[in-house]
Amino acid sequence: MATPRVHPNDFVLADCEPEPVSERALVDTFACDACGEQFHGPPAGSGLFLWTRGEELRLEEPPLCEECAMKITIGALIKWESEEEEEG
Repeated sequence: MATPRVHPNDFVLADCEPEPVSERALVDTFACDACGEQFHGPPAGSGLFLWTRGEELRLEEPPLCEECAMKITIGALIKWESEEEEEG
């Protein structure tokens, strides 16, 4: 059985243009949970809230901007260090 020959010019490509993507769709935005400011791009960090409702454990990781993530992290480390000094 003979294989049909296909020439590249035998195909007609539809005139397809990709739909333009808005700049806003390309950039993620978030509101920092600590300061409330709007930021573009991925969060620099996140907080961690833990609570229970009945026997169910719930957790939430709200986004933080770079400045607030740094301040909260350093504040937690300083507090942790001072608590260790009090114990020992």
